[in-house]
Amino acid sequence: MNIKKMPNGKYRFREKYRDTDGSWHEVSVTMESKTRESQREALNLIERKIKEKTKKREIKEKKIESITVTEVSNQSSKKRKMELAPSSFYQESCFLNVFLKTFGKKKIRDIKARDIQDYIVLNSKSIKTMHALKRGINSIFKYAYVAEYIESNPIDRLDLPKDTRTKESVAKLKQKFFTLDEFNLLIKQMRFDASNDETHRKIDLIEFLFWTGLRIGEALALNWSDVDLLNGRISITKSWDTKRRRLGNVKTIDSIREIDVNSHCLNIVQNFKKYNSEFIFVTEKRKQINYIGLSQFLKYEGAKTQLFGKNPDYFSLHMLRHSHITYLVNKGVPEKMIMERVGHKDPRMMMGVYTHILPENRVTLRQALDSSTSWGQNFNNQKIPKKSPKIIEYNEI
Repeated sequence: MNIKKMPNGKYRFREKYRDTDGSWHEVSVTMESKTRESQREALNLIERKIKEKTKKREIKEKKIESITVTEVSNQSSKKRKMELAPSSFYQESCFLNVFLKTFGKKKIRDIKARDIQDYIVLNSKSIKTMHALKRGINSIFKYAYVAEYIESNPIDRLDLPKDTRTKESVAKLKQKFFTLDEFNLLIKQMRFDASNDETHRKIDLIEFLFWTGLRIGEALALNWSDVDLLNGRISITKSWDTKRRRLGNVKTIDSIREIDVNSHCLNIVQNFKKYNSEFIFVTEKRKQINYIGLSQFLKYEGAKTQLFGKNPDYFSLHMLRHSHITYLVNKGVPEKMIMERVGHKDPRMMMGVYTHILPENRVTLRQALDSSTSWGQNFNNQKIPKKSPKIIEYNEI
C-alpha cells in the first residue's frame, strides 16, 4: 500500500489490484494522519472498495454475457434512427423485425457468422436484398462490438456474392429511364385518356417529377412558401413519408437544396392553386396525391402507350428521376451542377446508375466513327515511301 502526503496535510493511501480480466486498477482513500490506526482503517476501506468494484464488474459481465440480440437492437435503433431518412429507417426496421423473430431471444455472444450467412442467403430473393439485409443486421452487431458486448463482429466474416451485373439486370436497368421522345408519347397518351381534372393534375405531377428530378417524397412535401414563382426557383428542405403520411427529413444532408425550374413547371404549380391547400400537390380533398395510386397509373398508361423496348412492369416514379439526370448528362450539363441539383454527393453512383446513352447520342457516335473510317480510307490511298528516313544513332553524332 502506497502512502503519500498531500499539500493540505492529509495522507492518501493507494492500492493496486488485478481484475478478473487480468487488467490492473487502483483505489485510494484519504486519511487525516498515517498512524497505525489510520493505516488499518485505510486498509479496510480499500478492501471494501475493491470488493464493491469487483462485484459491480461481475454483475456487469454477467449482464453482458446474457444480453440478447433484441436488447442490443433496441439500443442501436435509437442511433440508427438519427442516421437514416424516415422511409429508409422504416424499410430497414421491417427487415430487422423478421430477423429478430429468429434471433431476437438468443444471446448476442452466441450468434456465429455462419448463422447470419445462412439466414441472409435463405431469406433473400436477390443479391441486392442480401446486401440490404447485411447492412441492417450489421447496425446491431457493430453497436454490440463498440459497446463491448462482443469481442468481434461476425458480420465482418460474411462472404456474400458480389452484386455483379447480369444480362437480365443490365436489360432491366436500360428500361429504367425515358428518352424525351418516349416521355412525350407517354404524356400524350395520358392526356388523351384523362377524363377529369384530378387525372390531369396527376399527369402534371408526373411531368413535374420528370423536369425537376425530385424524389416523389420531396415533391409531395412542397408547400407554397417553398416556391419562388417570380424567380423560378423551388426550395427542398423536407420530405413526405408516403407510408406513414407525414412530413419527415430529406434523405441526406445533401438533399437540402434550391433548384431552378422551367416555365412549364411553374405553370404546373399554378394549376394546383385552386385546391387552397398548404401543400401543392394535393387532390380535390386537399390531401397529398397517393403515391401507390400514381405509380399504378404510370404503369397502366405505360402499358397502353407500348413504348418500344420498355416493360411497363418496371415503370416507377423514381424512373422519372433517372430520366431527368440522364437527360441533363446527355445535354452536357456539368456533373457538379447535376449533383447539386438532384442532391447527390457520390459521382460514381450518378454516373454508374442514372446515366444512359440516348439514341440521339448514338447518332453522334456513329458519325464520329464514320469520320474515323473515312480518314482511314484516305490514309490508305496515300503514297507511302518505300524506305523510311534514316534514323541517326547517338553514336553517329
